[in-house]
Amino acid sequence: MKTLVIFSLVNLLAFFSPGAADADVVAHDLVAVKGEEVMLRADTKGLFFEKGGVLVEFFVDGKSIGKNLSGSGGVALKPYRVLKTGVQRIKVKSGSDEDEGIILSLLKGSKIVFVDIESGLFVEGTPGRAKPGSRKALKAIGSRYPLVLLQSGMIGARALKLWLQENEYAEYTVVPWNGGAIFDEVNRKGLKIRALVGGPHIIESARKYKPSAFWFDKVDNAEKVKDWETLQKKLK
Repeated sequence: MKTLVIFSLVNLLAFFSPGAADADVVAHDLVAVKGEEVMLRADTKGLFFEKGGVLVEFFVDGKSIGKNLSGSGGVALKPYRVLKTGVQRIKVKSGSDEDEGIILSLLKGSKIVFVDIESGLFVEGTPGRAKPGSRKALKAIGSRYPLVLLQSGMIGARALKLWLQENEYAEYTVVPWNGGAIFDEVNRKGLKIRALVGGPHIIESARKYKPSAFWFDKVDNAEKVKDWETLQKKLK
């Protein structure tokens, strides 16, 4: 399958933007535990910066759950209690602008496989080029375990999701790594790390949880694997 390396100008701008180049409202994916109340989040933006005082309507699985104004930091929040497991679809809408996201709802005790997009899926030194075999391997791993992708660099989650779509990956939950804060968050929710795939800084940030970690080069606290085909076999 042909990998997209050369982007149109619009997609190139979106790819290297930490936000969204073509949307004034941006939805956030999240990981939840069945029965808990979470805060759905939407970022509202002006031409270049966050914009407060914007009315945002929130939808879950096509049903409106209400509206809220964004604050001075350009963030609108809406509480929502997650009552079932699986994937629920979020939509946020402000005027004619809208965006979509995902709630991945799990049972307490579920074991998640985390994969960093930039260090795990990009060919090293070639942002935008997918590692051979990664798409097929992720699909197989995702059929066995909850799979969550990490946004760890300057490229925004929305732009990374566009890249995944253009490179014909399945749809996955994409959440910020935030220096490892995501691992603390899932631990508080009673969730476990089944495995972690990412560069040395990603692996180090989860060390206190002692996950099975994998990388494509020799690094402390991780098992070296040759390629994604080998990694897929390790996660049966």
